[in-house]
Order: sequence, then structure tokens, then C-alpha cells
Amino acid sequence: MLNARVNFTILFLKLLLMKTKKLISPIVLFLLCVFCVGQERDSLSNHDTISSNIKLAYNSSLIYPGVRLGIEIPLSISHVISDKKNYTKEQFLSANLGWYHHPQFHDNLYISAGWIVRRTKISGFFTEFSPELGYSRTFLGGTTYKVNDNGEVSIDKLAGYSYALILVGGGIGYDFSKQKHWPLATFLKANMLCLFPYNSTIYLRPTLEIGFIYKPIRFLRFVTKTKQVVK
Repeated sequence: MLNARVNFTILFLKLLLMKTKKLISPIVLFLLCVFCVGQERDSLSNHDTISSNIKLAYNSSLIYPGVRLGIEIPLSISHVISDKKNYTKEQFLSANLGWYHHPQFHDNLYISAGWIVRRTKISGFFTEFSPELGYSRTFLGGTTYKVNDNGEVSIDKLAGYSYALILVGGGIGYDFSKQKHWPLATFLKANMLCLFPYNSTIYLRPTLEIGFIYKPIRFLRFVTKTKQVVK
């Protein structure tokens, strides 16, 4: 199962690289290094079979509506125990599909893969940080015309542009499984979306996610490194 997860990740990133040519190769190498380091086995740790999470959120670009769907594949879980505070640190590999609608400008459909670091207190409150890498395809709003070599004019229904994508975000949330044992969490997350090259520059757009994380017992289960850390 572990080899299948590594092969899936490498294939996914290769497809992103083909779509965006050589624009994101340094970032791809960095993400692969981070993922490979995260997969190193610790002989002092246990390895349990853990299910993946399903994420669904309202995805707003400023005031413009959208939606985002994702899967969180577990990489490692650390239960940290100390005199001052106890918490759980989780790391996930994520795959996401996002969309938002900007009237009279464009619709943006984008896919991404990323790395999530989440720290959850015993009470259930958590914070998280995630860098992501992906591919964006925009579809222009309004009517767009094109002219062929014979001078014939037609409507281009799928007019738009392709971009490399970097997304960095951080958020807060509450995990109901800690106190109430419900397989559910809710979260609020702010992201910075970066598209490039955009007219030889970089296009930045903030987005906001408000949604839920469903934590099923049996869904895409993987062998995951778990350990207890006493400080």
C-alpha cells in the first residue's frame, strides 16, 4: 500500500509537470523531497492502518462563490505528551479539486497536490498549514470570438488560459472526534492563490475556505507511521 501511494504521488506530479511544461520543475523536486523524507520509516515507531479523510468546502475568491473537494491521505501521526500541553501532530498528503466563479472575468478550475501539517489539542481545536502545487485552467467570461486563416469568425466556447499554480494556506478548526467521538471536523482556512506566468507576471488572488472534514473508518486506508513523543 505504501508503494502504491508513492507511485500515485509521483504519477500525479508528473502529469502536472507535463501540463505546465518546465515552469514548476524546481517546485516539483522540492515537493517530492518533502514527501520522500516524510516516508522514511522510524524503527521506534508503530505502523497502523489509517483511513483517509474527505474534505468539502465553500471556496470563496473574495466575494465570488465556489467549491472545493479534497482527500487527505495520512502520512504520520505523533501524539505529543509534555508537562505543559498535550497535542496530536498529523501530516497528510492532499489531492484537491477547486473552482470559483468571477462574474464577467473568468471561471477558474484547478487541481493541486499538497502537504498538510495539522496540530490538534485534546479539546479538539486545531491549526494547520499547507503548501500546494497544481494546474489551473481558466474559462473567460462573456462571449469570445476567434478568426481562422480563412477569415471566418466563430465563437470560442472554451476560451481561457492554462497556468502553473502555487497555493499556500493556513487555518483553524475544531475536531469533533476528540471529545464527542463524531467522525467530523469543521474548519476555516485562508489561502493565497498564485498563477503564473500571467501576462509575463504573477497573478495573486486570496481565497477563503469554510467547510467540513469527514473522517470515515474505512476509506482509502494506508499503513501510516504513528508514534508517541514524551517531552
